[in-house]
Amino acid sequence: MQKMLNKYTAGFVLALSSSVVMAHGESIRGGGGGSINAVGAEILDKKVVGVRWDARRYDTFSDAEMVQFRKDGEDVHMHSSEDAYFISFGFPVNEDMDINILAQYNNFKGFKDNGDDFASNCFASKDLQNDSDSELAKCLSPTKASPGIGDTSVTGRYRFYSSDETQIASLFGIIIPTGTVTNRTDNGEIIGTHNQPGSGAISFQGGLAYSGHAFGIVDVAADVLVRTNTQGAKQFRTGRSMQADIAFSRTIGKFTPVIELNYIKFLKDIENDEVKKNSGGQSIAISPGISYGATKDISVYANYSKVFNDLGGISNDELYRFSTGISYAFD
Repeated sequence: MQKMLNKYTAGFVLALSSSVVMAHGESIRGGGGGSINAVGAEILDKKVVGVRWDARRYDTFSDAEMVQFRKDGEDVHMHSSEDAYFISFGFPVNEDMDINILAQYNNFKGFKDNGDDFASNCFASKDLQNDSDSELAKCLSPTKASPGIGDTSVTGRYRFYSSDETQIASLFGIIIPTGTVTNRTDNGEIIGTHNQPGSGAISFQGGLAYSGHAFGIVDVAADVLVRTNTQGAKQFRTGRSMQADIAFSRTIGKFTPVIELNYIKFLKDIENDEVKKNSGGQSIAISPGISYGATKDISVYANYSKVFNDLGGISNDELYRFSTGISYAFD
């Protein structure tokens, strides 16, 4: 099984996503091979270049709901979609260690905010109890899109245990604040850091990765990772997070079908030294996918994730996501 996997796929490409959406955004992702999201412990034996597109779609609030939140004293923002585009370069350091460098471009779309300065000043000039919802909805602050360069990630794996059936590696890395943090709303106000392409923060992450087999015919890849963040732009600090992923796959010819479970838990965000009550929580995704070994060095892949959320406070829940990418291995 492992020989077939090595023959028809380009190996694992580590992909780091430093999305700072409220209670969303995994901090590390795989890139084809025996898994698409989970990161295993199999160390690269060649240099690998990869590109990947992640598309996330969200449940949105109506204008009437956003107005009612304001009447209830709730500061709420939302967006309808997020697209992230990644370019990664991974390379082996030695037979037990590899490093991956990743650059990204992010774009959030379809914003509405009932609590930024524009919205707050507008609502202050209205009669919240007697004005119609359609009149009050004019106070909602819109933004069509927030695109730009994202933060840069560097992650390493060190394999400290290897046998015929099992490999275990440590994961360690840093996310560097190279991304845009100055995008503005359609009314000219700087967007909150949680919806900027970058974070303005330095993030550190570490954990464990596993590669092995089950039932003699199924390949298994898994990871557990913890991330902590410094304070970023506009005194915003994303809550610490923990994620765990496990993927089961089997190579059949040039195709490798995959089924994964992806879990992430966030602590609450902090802004201006105040805990954001509408943040934090956890989500789990069921993610079927498939990769195709076009040649022994080129792999293409795609997957779909149905997301189930248990998020803190009022939340703009992620409904689903899909990903696709290609990786190329070379000496």
